[in-house]
Amino acid sequence: MDVFVRSRTGLFLSYRDSRARIGSRSRISSYQESPYAAVEEDDENEGLIPASPGHTALDLDLPPKWVDISEQVQEILADTQAKITALEKLHAKHVLPGFTDRSMEEHEIEALTTDITKDFRRCQGLIQRIGAQTHTFPPDAPSSHATLTAKNVQRGLAAKVQDISATFRKKQRVYMEKLQGHAIKNQDLLVASGTISLKGSEGMSAVDEDVAAATHTQVQSLSADSQDLTTRDRELTEIAKSISSLAELFKDLSVLVIDQGTLLDSVEYNIEQTAVHVQDAAQELTVATRYQKNTGRRQCIFLLLLIIFGLVVVLILKPKRHSTPPPPPPLASIDVQRRLIYGNIV
Repeated sequence: MDVFVRSRTGLFLSYRDSRARIGSRSRISSYQESPYAAVEEDDENEGLIPASPGHTALDLDLPPKWVDISEQVQEILADTQAKITALEKLHAKHVLPGFTDRSMEEHEIEALTTDITKDFRRCQGLIQRIGAQTHTFPPDAPSSHATLTAKNVQRGLAAKVQDISATFRKKQRVYMEKLQGHAIKNQDLLVASGTISLKGSEGMSAVDEDVAAATHTQVQSLSADSQDLTTRDRELTEIAKSISSLAELFKDLSVLVIDQGTLLDSVEYNIEQTAVHVQDAAQELTVATRYQKNTGRRQCIFLLLLIIFGLVVVLILKPKRHSTPPPPPPLASIDVQRRLIYGNIV
């Protein structure tokens, strides 16, 4: 009995993308007052599990959409690496000499090559979607930090795809060279054995029946070798097509790699400018320290000058306070003094 399974991943992603982003901080709302308080809120913000007394509901931010895209690209690249390893084993097996029918191996090699090329194109499309601005309702202002992070992730994935595709192109080129070497070797063997020169009508008219039978056998072997060469040419044509498609993919990814190099150059320039500014700041700090030391000394000198000036003012004003004439002595003391003086004289 067949079991039908319906995937709801697409619907979940559409609901998640249509939900408005709430902000950088998590909102914590408590439902401890009444179990019916959540009914008054908007239906759009109502949780899947109803709130009960004593429980706390946490509403957290969802990760950006490019996080899922990055994980998907990583999975595709891991699968592609496994396919490249399997293709390398098929290449090594196919180039070995043998007399068995290898049409199945050729079909497997062609299918794996096509799948790997499609995987690279899928990665290219997903990487280009990372830099695209997602639209949400209600619209929110894009953060410069989030945009810079998305650009860095995009450049990193592009560099990784470029490395893996370069490895794939190298293996394809080695396989093509081996196939061309086998084709040239077979052609040289046929020419050396005289098989190619015996396929004309002049050789058939000059030999007897035994020679004609041998020539017919050689012609059959030549036709089998020609069919093998045709198959090899078709394989080389398919490999050339896959390499040309990879060249177009490299052309698109090179733009992102150039942007990454430009970013590194700008970072290096900013670091150099920062070093220059730090050196200038150190010099200014040294000058400021010297000024601060001199300022303390100047303050001490100024304080001493103020003290000296105050003492001088005190010395100047002190005699003026005692410059008034002394009061006259009383008359009784004057008479006593006169009597004493005159009495002594008499």
